[in-house]
Amino acid sequence: QELQGRAMADEINLDELRAGLLEHVRVTRSAPALHISADGGGTGRTVIEAAAILSVAGDEAVAKVYDARTLEAADKMRGLGIQELIASAAAIDGVSLGRFRTDPRAWLQAAFSTVSVPGILSSVATKLLITAFTSVEQTWRLIAKRSSVKDFKASPRYRLTGDMKYIEIGPDGELKHAALGEESWQVQAGTYGRMVGITRQMIINDDLGAFGEIPAALGRGAGLSINEILWTAFLDNAAFFTAARNNYAEGANTALAITGLTNAETLFLDQVDGDGHPLSIPPAVLLVPTDLSATAAQLMNSAELRDTTASKLYMVANPHAGKFEVGVSTYLKNAAFTGYSTKAWYLLANPNVLPVIEVGFLNGKEAPTIETADANFNTLGVEMRGYHDFAVALADYRGGVKMKGEV
Repeated sequence: QELQGRAMADEINLDELRAGLLEHVRVTRSAPALHISADGGGTGRTVIEAAAILSVAGDEAVAKVYDARTLEAADKMRGLGIQELIASAAAIDGVSLGRFRTDPRAWLQAAFSTVSVPGILSSVATKLLITAFTSVEQTWRLIAKRSSVKDFKASPRYRLTGDMKYIEIGPDGELKHAALGEESWQVQAGTYGRMVGITRQMIINDDLGAFGEIPAALGRGAGLSINEILWTAFLDNAAFFTAARNNYAEGANTALAITGLTNAETLFLDQVDGDGHPLSIPPAVLLVPTDLSATAAQLMNSAELRDTTASKLYMVANPHAGKFEVGVSTYLKNAAFTGYSTKAWYLLANPNVLPVIEVGFLNGKEAPTIETADANFNTLGVEMRGYHDFAVALADYRGGVKMKGEV
């Protein structure tokens, strides 16, 4: 219909009309039968998104995201390329793109002038990015409090101290005011990101796999970035975990074993607030480097611990079985980080109750953002940029203890 209208208005010559008709026949005969709705955001868009992710990442990536009807339609488009993806998305808005090789720049400009093409590309890229982002080590989620910051200014965080215990109310019914102090730390968000281009060559080669690799790489980069920044702050803790604060111990009895774990638990439970009163908060997380992961698993999963020494009385019950959730991080022993160790380990509180470290996300958005746009005038292709707004800060030293694990 578009070609007919342009021909009747004398806007194209015979060769252009012939080329456009041949391209239309080629696409309609070779493409799978698919009914795409022109709702700009409904069934058609969803099917194209699912088909793209299915073609790049396989069945597992879409199985829990889309319904059966969408998956059935998407399966008919399995193996589509970048050109078909963009052309199908543009068709939702009634735009026929013709041949990419005829005029690549006009083709891209026409595609990105629609509503659906940028939206679908961004949606596909976002799903691939988040999958890659969460595939990187996630141990930080186990130990860090996750919060929201509203802007890029320094955001103070306060932990109220003082005597908040209830006291008996007298006959007059008067409630007594508690005297409050405060301890604080600051969280200030920054922006981290990268930009990558989908080249004209990728589009000519119709390589959807290359398209999928870019958001996956950006997602993995975001995951590595937050890990590096958080563990850099956590491990540089010589002034945070100290004997003076009663949250650090060293020596032979700090090795990860029944005795060492008992000592760590005692040290943690003996912590007091600013008024010298017990915190009454139990430890919840046993954080270890990879060298100690098997030992930690044995301590948490074994109901009995046996001594095979002959003629020796011993108790077989494991007093710590199932007590704590084990977190294992490759970063704890990595020599690129100040404070690394293969033997040091930590016993930490639930981060939502008493955090030792906090991660603040701008407006609470924990996942990175990815955006797709037509490249600038000097580049034939499509550009993608990923960015992540967050901050990391050590929080309350009472929320954990560190055991050196060696003399």
